[in-house]
Amino acid sequence: MENESLDYYRARARNEREAAAGASCDEARHAHEVMADAYARLVELAELEDRGEVAPGKVTSLAETLHQRERTEYGGHAPKHG
Repeated sequence: MENESLDYYRARARNEREAAAGASCDEARHAHEVMADAYARLVELAELEDRGEVAPGKVTSLAETLHQRERTEYGGHAPKHG
């Protein structure tokens, strides 16, 4: 990931944390906290890839595999037979 993208995601995480601190209700606070955590994870993943601790694309390929697995019969989302 390019540095500009990392800087953007860091800024978004910071902005979401600030929004959570100033949220007017619990639901809004929670939503901003979840988004801040998601942006922070994107930064962390990119940093791990940059350091060679995680192969590029590994996490997204694992997530896609799990997502496809959910659609199978044993994953519980396929139509029941019989």
